[in-house]
Amino acid sequence: GAGFLGGPGETQIESDRRQLQEKIIKLKHELETVRRTRDLHRAKRKKVPFPVVAIVGYTNAGKSTLFNKLTGAGVLAEDMLFATLDPTLRRVRLPHGTPIILSDTVGFISDLPTHLVAAFRATLEEVVEADLVIHLRDISDPDTAAQAADVERILADLGVDASDAKRVI
Repeated sequence: GAGFLGGPGETQIESDRRQLQEKIIKLKHELETVRRTRDLHRAKRKKVPFPVVAIVGYTNAGKSTLFNKLTGAGVLAEDMLFATLDPTLRRVRLPHGTPIILSDTVGFISDLPTHLVAAFRATLEEVVEADLVIHLRDISDPDTAAQAADVERILADLGVDASDAKRVI
């Protein structure tokens, strides 16, 4: 090797591999920091006696639009993949006066690439911790049945039983 790429005898591919490994380690640390921060936020919310309601569904099913209507928030609601990446939470008062925490989550897709699963797992932990899960569907989509099955499969992978009518509607 040229010696200036990272050490005597290091080839370009070895240098590239080393740099990628460093980036992977950095990203894993960042993911862990995000997970710890979300864990702290969830722990604080558990001290508040409000139920947490998570809106889930296939991508572009209208989750953020519903969230905005119910909360008055201005969450980005776009017809694009992963318009919502981080869960957004807002306190809402139901018509009879009971306060809840409403969570807008990332849209589910079928065959999520393996390298993205870890990134979304931290986001989807909000769903696991929710007291109630609202599965929102776009019934005008010709693939609505397959999309519903994908969402139910992902919920099952997370340990959420989609057939539990007391927890998932």
